[in-house]
Amino acid sequence: MRKLTIVAIILMAFVAVMVAAQDKPAEKPKEAAAAAHAFVGADKCKMCHKAEFDAWSKTKHAKAFEALKPEEQKKAECVICHTTGKTAEAVELNGVQCEACHGAGADYKKPTIMNAAKWKADSTAQFKLMKEAGLTLPVEADCMRCHKQEGNPNFKPFDFAKMHLLVHPIAAAAPAPAGK
Repeated sequence: MRKLTIVAIILMAFVAVMVAAQDKPAEKPKEAAAAAHAFVGADKCKMCHKAEFDAWSKTKHAKAFEALKPEEQKKAECVICHTTGKTAEAVELNGVQCEACHGAGADYKKPTIMNAAKWKADSTAQFKLMKEAGLTLPVEADCMRCHKQEGNPNFKPFDFAKMHLLVHPIAAAAPAPAGK
């Protein structure tokens, strides 16, 4: 009887842990990226990507945090989609900045990684280095983490095929190699 009680207690503890794990909210991509790489902020990106920065700065993404009402700016469920994350120095990056879509950039922003001459010589190898250093290219699922109806009182239908082109209304400086 004692062994059965011990087995039952262990089984209940296991079930409790599994239930708690299911109730935990899914980790946002920027939280996962922050664990592996540090955010630097759009001001660092614009040093080399001025045209992209200028185009982005005119979008709703750039002003996403300011679009929130003051009381919403204090709510974690609002801030998670209207900010990018925090730098290594704990500076909050307001708005949906470059790294919200392209991953935390402290490692891939390095001149040895973001190198135009190396890109021209072998874009496939250089793109691989960029990805290994944390660069990501957004896909529809990334956008849908925030552009979803659930928990969004101001939801508007979202069409990735149309909308992703508005984030960069100019041609990207270094597009991914074909098939990447």
